[in-house]
Amino acid sequence: MILLFCPYWLSQLNQYGFNVPKVKPCFANYSSGILDSMENLWSFFIDKVRKFLHIVLCFSPVGDKFRIRARQFPALVNCTMFDWFHSWPNEALVSVAQRFLVEVPAIEESVRESVANHMAYAHQCVTEASVRYMEAFRRYNYTTPKSYLELISLYKSLLERKRSELKAAKERLENGVDKIAQASAQVADLQKALKDEQIIVEEKKAQTDELIVSIGKEKAIVDDAVEAGREDEEASAKLAAEVMAFQEECANDLKAAEPVIAEAEAALNSLDKNSLGELKSFGSPAPDVISVVSAVIVLTAPGGKIPKDLSWAAGKKMMGNVDQFLKSLISFDKDNTPENCCAQVERDFLSQPGFTPDNIRSKSSAAAGLCAWVINICKYFRIYQVVAPKRAALAEANKRLENANKKLSGIRAKVKDLQDRVATLEEGLMKATIDKNNAVAQAEKTLRKAGLADRLINGLSGENARWGSEIKRMEVVEGKLVGDVLMASAFVSYAAPFNMMFRQSLLNEKWIPDLIDRAIPMSQGIMPLDLMSLHSCYRASCLWTCLPMPASVPSGLMRVYPLTLYPLRMVPSCPMPADGPS
Repeated sequence: MILLFCPYWLSQLNQYGFNVPKVKPCFANYSSGILDSMENLWSFFIDKVRKFLHIVLCFSPVGDKFRIRARQFPALVNCTMFDWFHSWPNEALVSVAQRFLVEVPAIEESVRESVANHMAYAHQCVTEASVRYMEAFRRYNYTTPKSYLELISLYKSLLERKRSELKAAKERLENGVDKIAQASAQVADLQKALKDEQIIVEEKKAQTDELIVSIGKEKAIVDDAVEAGREDEEASAKLAAEVMAFQEECANDLKAAEPVIAEAEAALNSLDKNSLGELKSFGSPAPDVISVVSAVIVLTAPGGKIPKDLSWAAGKKMMGNVDQFLKSLISFDKDNTPENCCAQVERDFLSQPGFTPDNIRSKSSAAAGLCAWVINICKYFRIYQVVAPKRAALAEANKRLENANKKLSGIRAKVKDLQDRVATLEEGLMKATIDKNNAVAQAEKTLRKAGLADRLINGLSGENARWGSEIKRMEVVEGKLVGDVLMASAFVSYAAPFNMMFRQSLLNEKWIPDLIDRAIPMSQGIMPLDLMSLHSCYRASCLWTCLPMPASVPSGLMRVYPLTLYPLRMVPSCPMPADGPS
C-alpha cells in the first residue's frame, strides 16, 4: 500500500474544489487573529489537503509491470510510503475464517472449527506449493490475504447455493412423492366411491325395473277397463238410440192424440152451469139426450163398475151438483179409463148413427158437448192403449239407460283413476330413469378417473421408488456438503495457476487427507468440479471455447476475475463471469 501527497495534483484539484465561502468558517476556527486574505485562505486549504487527503495505490508484485512503472514514475518511490503486507500466521487465518463462518447456519458447531482450520491449512499448502512450482517451472503463484478472503466468500456463497439447489430438488421430489401418495389415496377413495356408486346404480336399476313392471301391469288393467268401458259405452249408445227411437215414436203417437184431447177439452169448455142446469131440468128429454147421459154414466163409473140403472133419473142424480159434476169431468183420469166402460160405451152408444154432436145439438147444446166429450175420451183411450206399452217400454229403457250411464260413469271414473295412477307411475319412472342415468354417468366418470389415476400410479411406480432413493441420497449428500463444497472452493480458488500434476498433488496428498483427519463430512470419490452444475459447466465451456483460450473446461470453471478492478473499468476486455461467483 502506498500513501501519496502530490502538490501538483492538489493544486489542480483546488481549481475545482476551492470554495472561499466554505473555507472561511473553517479558517476562522483554526486561525484566530490572522487576516482571511485569499493567500492565507489558500495556504490554509492546501495545508488541510496535505494533512487529510490520502491516495492509496495498490500494485501487484506479479510480473514486470510494477518495476517498469517505478522506473517511469520515480515519484512512486521517492514521494510515497510503502506498506508491505506479509503472510498471515495460521492463527490469524483460522480466526478470520471462524469470524466469517459464524454467519453460516448450514455449518454445524461441531465442525465449524475444523472447517476454519482446513481453510488455513489449504492456504498454507498453496503457499508451499507455489514455492515448489517456482522451482520446477519458473512460474510463481502469489497467494495473498485477498485470495484467502475470496476462498471464504466462495465457500459461503457456493455452500448456500448448493444447499438451496439441493433443497429445491429435494422438495420437488418430495412433492412428487407426496403427489403420488395423494393420488394413491385418491385412487383408493375413488375405488370405494365407485363401489358405492355401483351399488346405487344397481338399486336405481332395480327400482326402475320394478316401476316398468308396475306400469305394465297398471297399463294392462287400464286397457281392460278401457275396453270394458268401450263395450259399455257402445251398449249405452245403442240403448240411448233405442230410447230416442221410442221417445220419438211415443211422441208421434201422443201427437196424434193431442187433437182428440183438444176436442174433448173444447167440448168441456162449451159446458157451463146454465147449460147443464137446463139439461138437468128436462123432464122427459129426447132418447138421444138420454143416450148421451147414459154414456157419461157408464164412462165415469168408479172403478169400472157400471151401474145397472142408466135411466134419465140416474142421469139427473149424477148431475145433481152441477159444479161438482163439471169438475169431475175436467179432472177425469182419461189415461186410466176402464176398458169395460169404454167398450160398453162404444158398443151401446157410439155405434148408434144418431150419437153425434151435430145431431144432438138441436135437442140440447149441453148434451151435444157431453156427446163430443164422450166420443173424444173413447178415441183418446184407444190411442192411449197403443201408446201405453210403448211408454212403459220407454220408461224401462230409460231406467236401463240410466243404470248403464251410471255404470259407464263408474267405469270412466275408474279408468281416469287408473290413468292418473299410470301417469304418476310414468312420472316416477321418468325421474327414476334420470336418476339412474345420472348415477350411471357418475359411476362411469369415477371409473374413468380411477382408471387414469391407476394408470398414472402404475406408470410412476418405478419413478416413485427412484425418487424415494434419490431423496435419501440427497439427504446423505446434504450432510456431506460442508466438506464437498470446502474441497471444491479451495480447488477453484487456488488450483487454477497450477498444472494437472500440482492440482492432483494438492487435492489427493494434502486437502482430502486433511479433511478425513479432521472428520469433516465429505463424499467418497467426488471430484471438485462435480459440484458445478451442468448448466454452469455448459455455459463455461461455450464461453471459454469462444474466446482465444485453450479448450479446457476445468480452466474455464476455475477462472478468477479481478472483480476489485471492475469499478475503475481498467479491464474492459476481460470476459465477465458467466455464472456469477462460480
